[in-house]
Amino acid sequence: MAKTRISISLDPDQAERIRLAAEEGGQDVSAFVVAAALTEAVRRERIAASFADIDAAIAAAEAEAESLDWPPASDSPADEESVRIREQVAAARTRAAAIRARRNAA
Repeated sequence: MAKTRISISLDPDQAERIRLAAEEGGQDVSAFVVAAALTEAVRRERIAASFADIDAAIAAAEAEAESLDWPPASDSPADEESVRIREQVAAARTRAAAIRARRNAA
């Protein structure tokens, strides 16, 4: 099978630590690093999968919230509390939109 070479840069103490750990495990450095990297990749994939339903529920709730009018038409006094609440809701919507944009970009 064809192999792809990847170059990494390490501090000398990191390189020595990895070399010793590989040697202790009876592996060469390349096999040791590949095994460690794949273990971490699997761990991250499992974490993402475990949160997928929660992330979908949050996205659906955020999308629904975007369609809601605040305050409701029947409940729109112009007192200071209502103005403060409207400002907080607008700020939260802006933050939620930025988070969604970062998620979609990833």
